[in-house]
Amino acid sequence: MSQAQISDPTENVLQELAAALSSDQVPREAKLHGSRLLDRLQAPVQVVVMGKPQSGKSRLINMLLGQPVYPRIADLPAFEVVHGDRERTLIVHEDERVEDWRGGAGDPLPADTAMVRVELPLPILRRLALTEVTLSGPTDAQRAAAAWAMDRADIAIWCTQSFDAIERSLWAPAPDRLKDHSFLVITKADQLLMKGQLQGRLAELEDIVAQEFHSLYSVATIQAISAREKASDPDGGGWTASGGRALHDAVLRLVETGRRADADNALLFLSRYSAIIAQAARRPEPAREKAPTEAQRPAPVARVALDAPGLVGMSTRNRQIFSEALDYLQERADRMITAMEAAGGNSQGMILDHCLETANTLSELLADFDSSDPALSALQDDVLESADMMLLLRLEQTEDAAADAVTLLMQLKKEVAEKTVG
Repeated sequence: MSQAQISDPTENVLQELAAALSSDQVPREAKLHGSRLLDRLQAPVQVVVMGKPQSGKSRLINMLLGQPVYPRIADLPAFEVVHGDRERTLIVHEDERVEDWRGGAGDPLPADTAMVRVELPLPILRRLALTEVTLSGPTDAQRAAAAWAMDRADIAIWCTQSFDAIERSLWAPAPDRLKDHSFLVITKADQLLMKGQLQGRLAELEDIVAQEFHSLYSVATIQAISAREKASDPDGGGWTASGGRALHDAVLRLVETGRRADADNALLFLSRYSAIIAQAARRPEPAREKAPTEAQRPAPVARVALDAPGLVGMSTRNRQIFSEALDYLQERADRMITAMEAAGGNSQGMILDHCLETANTLSELLADFDSSDPALSALQDDVLESADMMLLLRLEQTEDAAADAVTLLMQLKKEVAEKTVG
């Protein structure tokens, strides 16, 4: 998946959301919520690459970005690469002061350096930022570094050759929301393969990964970097055979899924307050029947191909149902945006009815799943629980209940979408 192939679902939402928040007609509490949504949309997804020293973290970052980005600085602490209008290296001090680094490769960093940040004008860095965290030194220092990394990360990539007991203990405190968005990566896979150890190592980790990570990948990082640098055939067999392409594409799909969820939440916010804002604008032309603008519609989710990575390995019937479920949820989101636009205020009853009907229909759609797959069975249970919760919320008939119902519906949509990137 090239950078050009990844659409940003937030581009059409940011300007309108910022304008809505500048209106005096939006209640203060709503503005606080909207401001958090705006911050999420403006900020790149934080991808943290972590692991022990010499575990291949730096090369993995170079591989994901398609070029060498690691600065030539001795004894580098935490390292971050973000988007910038021009290439430059910055020092982030412990008191959060930031200054340009003008030293050379052999010059020592200031004693209070907390992080080295590199800014690069790469389009992909508008969507994600990469941070490397090395877990070294005494056990307490490693635990503190791991906790800092976990708190920072939206997506985590743990680089290792063995994922031993010490590494497992460092990863164990990670919150479930991060474990669901994390990858265990066996780096230097070519070396393990030559020693005849790769397949055994992967087999040893299968059960651990099933409980602690989203996915397991093995990558011959040097081979992957070399393959990406070949301008004549950057997506050729070497890039795929190295394992680099699979990891690269999986990370970007997970980034995209998260950004689409943020965009959906922002669009729902806009729909709720668009009528109030439009009335305050006092436009001179007669009011016309409204239709959602392109920016007000949820970013379209293309129909899922039946050979999408997350669907491979399912039965034909399960694959078809997954495709239909995601299409159905997107269509229902579109319809709710239109209905909310037309209803204006006091629409919580309509929202609650819509969400309950959606959850019930989705439950019926998923009832034909082959439940022998534990992940699919868990999804069925989540949908049934959500439908029960929707029924209780519908009895309340309050604005808070409507907001909670929408949140549940968006979470279901996100969960179905994420099954396609496994």
